[in-house]
Amino acid sequence: MMVRKRRELPLYTDGDYYYTISLQGNAYKIRFYYNERIESWSFDLRLSDDTPLVLGASLVKHYPIFIDYYLPNLTGYFWLEEIGKDINNTVTHNLEIWKYYKLYYIWEE
Repeated sequence: MMVRKRRELPLYTDGDYYYTISLQGNAYKIRFYYNERIESWSFDLRLSDDTPLVLGASLVKHYPIFIDYYLPNLTGYFWLEEIGKDINNTVTHNLEIWKYYKLYYIWEE
C-alpha cells in the first residue's frame, strides 16, 4: 500500500535566498527569488553539486509543480497553498510569501 508523505519547505523573509534540503533521501539545493520585473516568485532546483535540474520555475498555488518532469530520484511534486482560507493576496504580487503561504514536497512511498 502506498503512503502519501509530505515535507514542508521553509519560506523566508528575504527576496532571494537558497538552502540545501533532503528530499526522498537525496540532497538538493533550492533557490527562491522574487522577480521584480514580472512581479512573481520563482525557484531553482539543483543537485547538491550545483548541477541544475530546473531553473526559473514559477511558484504557482494549488498546482502540482514538476508533476510532469523527470527529476533524478524525485517522484513527487511541490505544492504551494495558502495559510488560512481568507487570503486576498496572490503569489505574484506578494513579497511576504512566507507570511501567507506554505510550500510542501509531496510524494508516495
